Amino acid sequence: MALSSTTRRAVLVGGFAVIATPAAAGLIIPASVTDSELRGLSPTGGKTWWASGSKGWIIRGRGAQQDALRIVGAEALDFRGLHAFHDQHVLAMSAGPGEASQLWRTRDGGQSWARIAANQDPEGFWDSLTFVDDKRGYILGDPTQGRFTVLFTDDAGETWTRLDPKGVPLAAPNEGAFAASNGCVAIGPRGQVAFCTGGAGKARVYLSRGGGAFVALETPILADAPSKGAFAVTFAGDGTLWVCGGDYRSPQGEGVNLARRPPGSTRFEPVAAPPGYLSGISARGGTVMATGLAGTIVSRDGGAFERVSAAPMNSVRLTSEKAAMLCGPKGAIGLWNG
Repeated sequence: MALSSTTRRAVLVGGFAVIATPAAAGLIIPASVTDSELRGLSPTGGKTWWASGSKGWIIRGRGAQQDALRIVGAEALDFRGLHAFHDQHVLAMSAGPGEASQLWRTRDGGQSWARIAANQDPEGFWDSLTFVDDKRGYILGDPTQGRFTVLFTDDAGETWTRLDPKGVPLAAPNEGAFAASNGCVAIGPRGQVAFCTGGAGKARVYLSRGGGAFVALETPILADAPSKGAFAVTFAGDGTLWVCGGDYRSPQGEGVNLARRPPGSTRFEPVAAPPGYLSGISARGGTVMATGLAGTIVSRDGGAFERVSAAPMNSVRLTSEKAAMLCGPKGAIGLWNG
């Protein structure tokens, strides 16, 4: 589901910036190097991190340093999904109707890119990209023929196969996923796959134990308008399933914006949190962090959620219990140390 007025639906050409300004205690926002709306975000676990966004822009970073790259031939694409296997090997997924949903790859750290896949369904719209390991991964797409599209690869993205649509419950009228943070699909610690939705009454989370048959679970997050619902989902190490959301047209709006499903439970319970729309969430150890246009909130070791920044962001990835990366509007990058 696109975030637009309709509600749904390589070469190095830049420089680098290392000038940074504090936005709140523990959060540093370096100077932006593009005006791209950044939504894809992937630390490598090595020396670099990667971010992606609108107008074909990719950011390769190391600490506060940012190199801006624009993929030749993809300048009109909106890269909302990203997965870095390591410092040199990265997949970038664009979101859009029909063939505007594409997958591009670099194996040389962004010096060259090649398109390796494109959506062939004119009714399709890719929302999110995630991987289990170096080979197995999933792409989530909006419903076609009444059911969400779940694509699977076991060769690092070279080929993709749609999982049996009958294994995914029928979508409700107007139900879709949000391509807001590359966070609407997640992999659990025991091979579970989960994705979250909105736009159709109560926001739902679809859950599978291994990417096969999914069950749909309601959450307490409202989705009674096309702009409302669950925007991102993540698993904690203990198996707790977290989901966040709200209304992107009302970033400061009240209402349930955070919920969790304890291990073994079949129900999501609301979680008290500062108000406002949240589009991205990440968990690592005892830390859970969520972010959105209303700012960033964090809980440590089961404690209450506290706002640590009011700066608008789209996506967050914890790299440890005390460190995270964020990205957002107008090329914003955030570096958090708590």
